[in-house]
Amino acid sequence: MTFAWVGLVWLILVVCANANAAQNTNCAGCVNGVCFNLTKLQAVVGGEVSCKDRFQNTYFYQVCGVSSQPCKVSSDPTPAVCQRVGVLTPPDWYDCGNANMFEWLPRPNNPDPKSGFLLAFTGGRQGRTVGIEFVCDTSATGGGTFEPNGAAENPVRTYHLRWTTEHACPIDHGDGDDDGDGDAKTLVIVIPTLVAAVCLCCSILCCFVWCVCGRQAPPTEERTLVLVQEVVPRQYVVHAITVRE
Repeated sequence: MTFAWVGLVWLILVVCANANAAQNTNCAGCVNGVCFNLTKLQAVVGGEVSCKDRFQNTYFYQVCGVSSQPCKVSSDPTPAVCQRVGVLTPPDWYDCGNANMFEWLPRPNNPDPKSGFLLAFTGGRQGRTVGIEFVCDTSATGGGTFEPNGAAENPVRTYHLRWTTEHACPIDHGDGDDDGDGDAKTLVIVIPTLVAAVCLCCSILCCFVWCVCGRQAPPTEERTLVLVQEVVPRQYVVHAITVRE
């Protein structure tokens, strides 16, 4: 029975680990079943990127990480996007969203997930939020184009940025550039689960066989007891009794 419990616990641990692995991060996630990974974009740009809107406000963004600009506040030590306001000296800095408070959404004007996605960050200073619209464009090689997207604040304290790049395409879009990552991740999840399931089934089968075949009745021992009874003087009756133990 111990083996069955071990198999069950192992299966539960594997399933829980796989569930956690499947959760979205600020670097990889899924929208309506279509998955994306910004790891390659991070490797291509190699650091923080920035763009400037028509009001001379500059936005700094670190793919898959935290902005290094001086906009950290006690309520958010991990800003995803930092805003430097205008051309003030010294400049004002604002945290536009927490790198750990994010949501993967369809693009606002093109809900087809294969066209890209919207990575929205909330929890910025004074309620600021920022949405980065990643547009899938296989012709936008390299780092692509990072730029403001529409009005600076619409509504107030809400910012819109856009990144057009080949690395915003689904990881299985079929251009041969996914390096088999999707298949490898599938194997990493499926193989341990199958192994755990097989171990559990084998353990249960062994327990069943042991319970049915292993618990045989112990051999019995027979003894014969002889009782002699005197019914009348000098007349006796002999009783033989067999006892099984």
